Amino acid sequence: MLRCPSSKVRSYVVRQIGKRAASSETRAGGGAGIGNVHHQLFPTDDNSLFRHVAQPRTVSVIGAPMTYGQPFVGTDRGPELLRESGLLKDLSSLGWRVEDIPDLDFDAICAEAAKNSSTCSVSPNAKHSLQVGAGCSALADLVESKLRLGRFPLILGGDHSIGIGSLAGILRAKPQTGVIWVDAHADLNVPSISESGNMHGMPLGLMMKDFVLDRSDIPGLEWLEDESKDGSGPPRLSSDSLVYVGLRDIDQAERRFIKQLGIKTFTMYDIDHLGIGRVMDLAVEHLMKNNPDRPLHLSYDIDAVDPVHAPATGTAVRGGLTWREAHFVAEYVVKTGSLASAEIVEVNHTLSDGDGANDTVELGHNLVNALCGESIL
Repeated sequence: MLRCPSSKVRSYVVRQIGKRAASSETRAGGGAGIGNVHHQLFPTDDNSLFRHVAQPRTVSVIGAPMTYGQPFVGTDRGPELLRESGLLKDLSSLGWRVEDIPDLDFDAICAEAAKNSSTCSVSPNAKHSLQVGAGCSALADLVESKLRLGRFPLILGGDHSIGIGSLAGILRAKPQTGVIWVDAHADLNVPSISESGNMHGMPLGLMMKDFVLDRSDIPGLEWLEDESKDGSGPPRLSSDSLVYVGLRDIDQAERRFIKQLGIKTFTMYDIDHLGIGRVMDLAVEHLMKNNPDRPLHLSYDIDAVDPVHAPATGTAVRGGLTWREAHFVAEYVVKTGSLASAEIVEVNHTLSDGDGANDTVELGHNLVNALCGESIL
């Protein structure tokens, strides 16, 4: 059952976010406090970036307000809050043509899928799999179609179970894509090993080529075993096409699989030891060494960032990325010129009040700007 914060907390948070958005121009003035720091938006002038995107460059903003992959309400408002913060205007200022696609209607899609729950078996270790599967199927089709048109899919979550749909669509359209997964968690579970049954911890596990897993056995995910349009088989991600950045909370079975599969992994220990610059050098080098022209997808869970900066998320873990490290990850991947798609997930304003909710939404907005080419110089 989804757990809902009190209406008093929700209304307070919404009021505060509204005040923050309405006063953004005022806050950009002088002052010594953090809230008064002026943020200037400058697009990059490097025309070699986003080389996998057709000209004129178009970003397709896709709202994926999924909440069934984890136990809290609130992630479904992530796309709405990011748009309300001025994101679309910023994307236009960064030189993009903006295609703002209405949020996928997960209420209707998931309600229709739930009708089947009485006629098929439902796995207790894959909670709400019918709803998650139906929503991700719609997302996969949309992402695939935008990539085939040469556009840049920017997916606004929603919880991280939407990664099933994002990856399926990406791998159907561009099967050579390398994936950078920025997260506190590995999301490498499958129903048979999951400790919680929450599907936001399964997107990679369900998409890995190296797992012997018939996804048609999971109610709602049967479509994942369908052939791709080009006849290349169902979408799967090979272990050498994945790099983790920022892990610090890994389940026991996930630890075993990461080692067995040899997935390139940079935990917070590695970031502390090597520095974020060297970590990103190694991460991109690993993905590009055999195919320098491959496209990259960056999946960014806001909980990768330390909760000091991003408290409004469902599975916050102390000891995460700093504000600058978080931005550097996005900026670095853009500088490769290979970024072809991106998503940001798990922003949940109901899980922190006042400034905590505001700061998390604002950070998510700023990270998207960085992923779309905002440049310091």
